[in-house]
Amino acid sequence: MIASDKNWKTPLGVYEKAIEELRNARTELSETQNNFLVTVQTLQTEIQTLKSQLCETQEKLETSEQIITETKSNLSQATEEIENLKVMLNEPQANTKIIQELAEIKAQISQLQTHIQQPEQPTTVRALSNLQLQLSQLTDELTLVSHASGMDYRNLQQLLSAQNWKDADKETYSIMLKISERENVCWLDDGDIRKFPRYDLHIINQLWVKYSDGKFGFSIQKQILQNHQQFTARCGWIENIAKNELIKYEDYNFTLDANRGHLPSTPRIVGLGLRNTNEITHRLNIFYSRY
Repeated sequence: MIASDKNWKTPLGVYEKAIEELRNARTELSETQNNFLVTVQTLQTEIQTLKSQLCETQEKLETSEQIITETKSNLSQATEEIENLKVMLNEPQANTKIIQELAEIKAQISQLQTHIQQPEQPTTVRALSNLQLQLSQLTDELTLVSHASGMDYRNLQQLLSAQNWKDADKETYSIMLKISERENVCWLDDGDIRKFPRYDLHIINQLWVKYSDGKFGFSIQKQILQNHQQFTARCGWIENIAKNELIKYEDYNFTLDANRGHLPSTPRIVGLGLRNTNEITHRLNIFYSRY
């Protein structure tokens, strides 16, 4: 029996009141305990989630650090290899080996790019970009060193890029005589022309065509020869049409205003000089057949 409000001051009423309060307190405590357990379970779940995320983050970090370490090592190695190739570039006999080395470095850079994410590693990405630029420049330079003759065409390339047509023509003349070992004779005969490396003719022609925007070059001259009977006149090599004589070298036009195919001065290279143009067809046909 629960004591009424009137009897709460009696000993029995006091005990009953106390028991009621204890029951209420027990109920509240039980509810609080249940709420606490729910909160603890929620926190434990969140803690496990955080631990799992932390573990994944650590694994990613370790993987990223490993990739960065490997990338830096490969980057350093590739940079060192490029420096070595730059030295080798001045050794014509190493040309074939350089080509193989370049292919290997290109493959290495391609692999590095697949492991690097630009937002995460901007420094490494910049280093890779710089490495690619060096590789591109080295590849361009490599094409200017002939594996057939060992001749270095970088000076000719610089003269043509500066549109220094006269010095470029002299350089072309000098190079071709040197390759043929005809520097003392100063011109190439039929035998020299037939033995001249096609690869070198290709390099010389490509440089002339590139920097003259398709106006000069052996291939341009060959096109004119195939399409026009008055070949020498079309190229601007005739001094006097009536006399049918070739112009002197000092009268060549070393500007872009010259006739299409005017340069290089092929008649000078093949030793025609001031000879009658009737003699030019045979020699030039041999020459252009090499290209």
